[in-house]
Amino acid sequence: MDLTVNLAPERSGGLLLSNPVMIASGTFGYDGYGRGLDPGAPLDSLGAVLPKTFTRRPREGNPEPRWFPSSFREGLAAGETTFLNSIGLTNPGIEAAMSDLAPIWDEMDANMVMSMAAESPEQWEEMASFTRGVSGFVAIELNLSCPNVDDGAMFSHQPRLTEAAVAGARRQTKLPLWAKLSPNVPDITEIAHAAVGAGADALTISNTIPALHIDVDTGEAVLGTGYGGLSGPALRPIAMALVHKAAQAVSVPIIGVGGVMTGRHAAEYLLAGASAVQVGSANLADLNAPFRILAELEALLTEWEIASVSEIIGKAEVA
Repeated sequence: MDLTVNLAPERSGGLLLSNPVMIASGTFGYDGYGRGLDPGAPLDSLGAVLPKTFTRRPREGNPEPRWFPSSFREGLAAGETTFLNSIGLTNPGIEAAMSDLAPIWDEMDANMVMSMAAESPEQWEEMASFTRGVSGFVAIELNLSCPNVDDGAMFSHQPRLTEAAVAGARRQTKLPLWAKLSPNVPDITEIAHAAVGAGADALTISNTIPALHIDVDTGEAVLGTGYGGLSGPALRPIAMALVHKAAQAVSVPIIGVGGVMTGRHAAEYLLAGASAVQVGSANLADLNAPFRILAELEALLTEWEIASVSEIIGKAEVA
């Protein structure tokens, strides 16, 4: 069976992955950078791995509690479907990433994809410039669901801001660029067109959606910041619809993310038009989840007598 997927056009040198299953940014180990992961974990068996997002300067993140439930593993076992987080992009900054972490990634037998977020159109270009000449990653994912300090908008909420962010990064790198989009927009196709027009080689859809959960016994929000980002099973139908709409509008590969808990969920995204998927919440509950999901997907395609991933992409019948 051929599970390979190409997530970049020839202009970026191409990016052929061995299979469509990846670890989503922020869920790579207990700290987002691989801590707690079994040293013998077969990362080379996955399509790609995305460490936690980096910003221009170090960030301490949001106040505790940052997760609901506090244990995703226990939450899944109890049948919980509401998974929230409010981490606040805790990270050591882009310069530390390039000097300290990229050399470690370079030694890993895996396709590492660097994720970054900026606060202004100019900063996207500045941050991308730090990656020039640095090895250890095969692509860059632009986390466009972060605030723009100029007017408070999210970069992926407005076509002009999306275009400015992607174009800035594109000027500084020849690596494949993936634009990670927000789900809470009136028309995902407008944002998708803007990202692709500015040079994005693939789109990651979607980020978490703003959500609130209140403990009725205490009358308090379950997160330290009040609002947080909804992920996990509840996000999947929302992200699925956005993936399908974007896939009809643009010709670049789509990477589906949101609630991929099983191989069948991965197949659902492929049917909707995604070329690959990222595993997030499931990985936070079980660090072996991506490997299990890949095995389940392969078994499912074998059962369906499908010889390659390309045979299933976009084949869903949606009225």
